[in-house]
Amino acid sequence: MTSHTSSPELKKRFILMTWTGIIAAAGFYLFLHHQPYSYKDTGVPTQTEISPRLEKLFAKTKAVCFGRYVLDVPEEAQLILGYQEIPAKIITHEDAAGKEKELINAFRKATLIRRPEVEFTSVVEGPVQNSMLLRYFGSPYLKSVGSEGIRSFVRAGNHVFEFGWGSGDEESADQIIKKSADIARNLRARDNSEVPKGPGVCIDSGFIAETTGNFQEIFSAGVHFPSHPDISFSVMSNKNASTDGPNGVGIIARHEAAMRDQGVVFPIDSELVRLRIGKHIVNGWNGEEVLLRHNGKDGAMIHEFMWEAIGKTGDLRHPASVDINLDTGVAANTKYATKSSLTDDEAVALWDKLLSSLRFRN
Repeated sequence: MTSHTSSPELKKRFILMTWTGIIAAAGFYLFLHHQPYSYKDTGVPTQTEISPRLEKLFAKTKAVCFGRYVLDVPEEAQLILGYQEIPAKIITHEDAAGKEKELINAFRKATLIRRPEVEFTSVVEGPVQNSMLLRYFGSPYLKSVGSEGIRSFVRAGNHVFEFGWGSGDEESADQIIKKSADIARNLRARDNSEVPKGPGVCIDSGFIAETTGNFQEIFSAGVHFPSHPDISFSVMSNKNASTDGPNGVGIIARHEAAMRDQGVVFPIDSELVRLRIGKHIVNGWNGEEVLLRHNGKDGAMIHEFMWEAIGKTGDLRHPASVDINLDTGVAANTKYATKSSLTDDEAVALWDKLLSSLRFRN
């Protein structure tokens, strides 16, 4: 006698077999894409063994500084100093000593092209030797309320350093001049290969001795590797940034939200792989990291590594915001432009080595 299975039971068996296949396929995918980049209980990832190629790169190293930080990099590496602010943006004019008046006139012309309503009122010797002050009103309205712009041009060594900001409800013109004088008095020229020992901030071709930590400070820098030109490593810190609302959301939560919005499902999405994600303490900074590999067309694979620490607004040693990025596959300052020169292991090992050497300079 032939036994016939009911239709509902066949349906259950079909569903069970389908899910079994899916689970098996997912397990096989996870096995193939498993990455041996784990974390210790302390929040410091297990160091990935460095390859012979990277060992050769790091055979000789040097320390470089920017802002209040120091970083150990290969001897061949080039430090590229970016935006620098204390307490206003500082522009370095290399080998421009003696050309202060020319720089002032250039600033005037460029400003009037953008804002013809600006009224320049005076150019005077600054309160500190080798400094000049340019004073102006940004508009008739600002003049009516007494909000004055004050720009300093300070000669130090062979260079001229330019910075300035405007008075208002928080600071009077006299207070700005006093703060500008403090900066000018403590500013000296510096070869960018020098790492000063005293407290203060490294700026492009200069150093400002500073112990109070009362100023706003924003600093950024990048590292270029001539033997691996597709690698970009960059750091940016902002001491007085806000940590309220969305600014206080960590990088992992933001990454997860972005992936959900884009419909990316790990590990099913073959174009994007998470090599590591979690907390990563860097020399006392409680940060988080997300390490991604993008699998492009024709085997063009690149890495996008991100680390971020959210500190406390105004805290000198735990700035409100510190962001660090490492990208491979970069060409002409464009991401995803070429294939990564590093394997996954090498990219993670380089990332860990650089992060572990970043520290507060004094």
